[in-house]
Amino acid sequence: DISLRNVLEINAPDANVTRVELLSGASSLLVGNDNGVISQWFEVARDGKRQFTQIRDFKGDGAVAQLTPEHFRKGFISADKSGSISFFHATGETKLLSEKVEGGALSALAISPRHNVLLMQQGDAFKLFAVENEHPEVTWSALWQQVWYEGYPEPQYVWQSTSASNDFEAKLSLVPLVFGTLKASFYAMVFAVPLGVAGAIYTAYFMSAGLRKYVKPTVEIMAALPTVILGFLAGLWLAPIIEGALPGVVLLLILLPMGMLLTALIWNYLPERGKSWLPEGWHAILLIPVLLLIGWGAFAVSPLIENAFMHGDSRIWLTHDMGIKFDQRNSLVVGIAMGFAVIPTIFSIAEDAVFSVPKHLTQGSLALGATPWQTLSRVVILTASPGIFSAVMMGLGRAVGETMIVLMATGNTPIMDFSMFQGLRTLAANIAVEMPESEVGSSHYRVLFLAAFVLFVFTFLFNTLAEFIRQRLREKYSSL
Repeated sequence: DISLRNVLEINAPDANVTRVELLSGASSLLVGNDNGVISQWFEVARDGKRQFTQIRDFKGDGAVAQLTPEHFRKGFISADKSGSISFFHATGETKLLSEKVEGGALSALAISPRHNVLLMQQGDAFKLFAVENEHPEVTWSALWQQVWYEGYPEPQYVWQSTSASNDFEAKLSLVPLVFGTLKASFYAMVFAVPLGVAGAIYTAYFMSAGLRKYVKPTVEIMAALPTVILGFLAGLWLAPIIEGALPGVVLLLILLPMGMLLTALIWNYLPERGKSWLPEGWHAILLIPVLLLIGWGAFAVSPLIENAFMHGDSRIWLTHDMGIKFDQRNSLVVGIAMGFAVIPTIFSIAEDAVFSVPKHLTQGSLALGATPWQTLSRVVILTASPGIFSAVMMGLGRAVGETMIVLMATGNTPIMDFSMFQGLRTLAANIAVEMPESEVGSSHYRVLFLAAFVLFVFTFLFNTLAEFIRQRLREKYSSL
């Protein structure tokens, strides 16, 4: 049965409808008016109902006499009564071309399926025009601004480049990919910078030479681990562990620093006779059993915490009670895995910078009565600050350009969510995933090259800023 669902006024203000056409895919309605305004309408889900909504307007040159949608793209062509034709693209909300055709008003207008030939009728005459309009969907607004896509409840940033349907509306926003790149780099640096820099300072300044000759090469060898192996372990081993023992992982992040501080405090209050058995500079060995014990304890009490406070399942508790979505391959996993890959870079450069501080500076400071900690904070770190900063920026550059770890450990979901329990997609991973399947010369193919250029610009800007700050630090503290 045919029934009337609702009645809408679709004409522009103070204007009359002259032409109505369906856009490619039959999801959007194009409405032309006698004042030159062309509006796009489609159904939007709101409050549990689908309502026909006016989305955007396009301004033509005169009263709309002809409307011709393209066959497989979200573009259309309009013609007014004076013979002016205009090319538009709905998704990009752009007017691509406006040109007047000699010979007066058009009786009919048609575009070829390949969108490269335009046929128009003027009276009894037919005219054929070649059209060069290969990539109308690639615009500044489509790439970098929120777009209201067909069927979506509101304008959004979306990357969804392909579909099984020819009527698909390409969603080529680079914003989710840039966001994912920065988010993955942030979590990796949060994990890597404290461990890498603090480890480098301790190894170069406090650790004995006998222990240092084993620790430093061991950490540097970590840089030789293939990132595909790290990504494989993160996706198939680490992610299920974090999902199955989430309270223990969170507890581990809290108890490890507290355990190290407590161990140092206890050691500080031991009598000198009790501390004499351990040579100077070998204190880090004391932390090995402490860290292992804390790790075992955190994972041992994880089921108890789940049963007592989380109804036996931390993932369901997070989703239903706290309203926090949880993906198994999330930002926490990639932060740990990518941080593990970045630590050797930061550690090696920072350790060399601290170890290279001239000995006469530290010895002079100690001779003047400064404590080792005062010497470290006011002489050694300041002198080594250009090298330490370079180490951090080198690690950041490595994190921004990382591909295999984020490809295998994040789920590759191009969403914009700051939560550490949600996945992401980075520029590098997106290029690796979609480039082999992209049609050569297509808009999708070109946008992937643009994404690679954006990634290059990111690294160039980071490196330029890092070099500028490093030079300033060197000039400031070179007189020490």
